[in-house]
Amino acid sequence: MSDTPAPSVALLVACSNGRSSLAQVVQGFGYRVVFDSPPARLEPAQLAAVMTDLWLLDIAEESPLVDWLLEHSPVPVLFGAGEIPPPQHEDHVRWQRRLFGKLCALLGEPVVLPSLPSTPVQPPQTRCCVWLLGASLGGPAAVKRFLDALPAQLPIAFVYAQHIDAGFEQQLPRILGRENTWHIRNCVEGSLLQPGEVLVAPIAQTLSFGPQGQLCMQDQAWPGAYQPAIETLLDELAAAFAPSCGAIIFSGMGEDGVEACGRMRRQGMEIWTQSADSAACATMPQAVQRAGYSSREGSPEELAIAMCQWLE
Repeated sequence: MSDTPAPSVALLVACSNGRSSLAQVVQGFGYRVVFDSPPARLEPAQLAAVMTDLWLLDIAEESPLVDWLLEHSPVPVLFGAGEIPPPQHEDHVRWQRRLFGKLCALLGEPVVLPSLPSTPVQPPQTRCCVWLLGASLGGPAAVKRFLDALPAQLPIAFVYAQHIDAGFEQQLPRILGRENTWHIRNCVEGSLLQPGEVLVAPIAQTLSFGPQGQLCMQDQAWPGAYQPAIETLLDELAAAFAPSCGAIIFSGMGEDGVEACGRMRRQGMEIWTQSADSAACATMPQAVQRAGYSSREGSPEELAIAMCQWLE
């Protein structure tokens, strides 16, 4: 038996019942729970003394504890285990498997793998790895160069958020799909993303993702000044697909998405940016770079090569 201790998890969970249940489940996975004090009694400075490999949070995002961890934590911060279904409910095992997958991706597998029970119903489909392609001015040409250089047979799908007039939304699949074999489509309520697909985010409707990753559309404007809002979509993508997700910020004006890029980076996810010399307008990718959130820069073709290597 290995003498290496199991990876450790520190919990910040507002609900006492949820904290107890989550600690039991995490320990059942084979990880060590090294901290689970009620957050209401804590000051941010007290968190500095906690030695852990990961923070698992289920508290209000406006809490000063969250702000302190996002700024100072040297280890990944994972938000939300999601609402915990009752143990007798058929969704409980699905919830366990989703949480176990996220912990494995960030911590590695525990020394002794748990024996998770089989589901009483048909197992859910394995979710696709999904990255967001964010762009504004000069974006369609840059994203097309990226897709033209990237094989469509890779085990990944993309959500393409392009600041553009709503009248061009239906034309983007045709424009981007020339000279490559990617399946580029507009949104259809309830559908699931599949590998080899590029989903064009809607302009006049908001987009989110359901418990199984299905598309959920609402007839309301995106928050903020940009349509679609890259900031909002990045948060939605991370909530639905983390840790199997990331983002590339291509040519564009403005700073839409910078703060959400930071949140994703702090959770250990990749954020790439188009290089200034290859972009028609470098303002948007440079904003991410200046904030320190870009983990790789390059031309669209260089990013395509890097994506192939990353997926391997």
